[in-house]
Amino acid sequence: MAKKITGPQMIVANLLLDGRVVFMRADGSWSPVAGDAAMAEEDADVEALSALAQKSAAANEVLSVEVIEATTRDGKPFPAHMKFAMQAKGPSVRTDLGYQVSPTWEQ
Repeated sequence: MAKKITGPQMIVANLLLDGRVVFMRADGSWSPVAGDAAMAEEDADVEALSALAQKSAAANEVLSVEVIEATTRDGKPFPAHMKFAMQAKGPSVRTDLGYQVSPTWEQ
């Protein structure tokens, strides 16, 4: 049985198109920037965000939707667990390449 998360939470998923980690915003859209994520603490708010995320998954926009523990970093939302923090930062072997340089690096 999974441990119940208490405290601030956020929604993370992967884009179906390219597998990139994305974070759910309050309006139900997705952002590759963790600081754009909606955070919720109350069960009803988390369930509402989760329902929006499941609609995106059903529409084949994202997959692997997960509610994760969140914290703040420089006043913005950020994943509390190391696994998701590393995903948010991007590849660690070449910090001069990829989306850790800029969320719009490929444009």
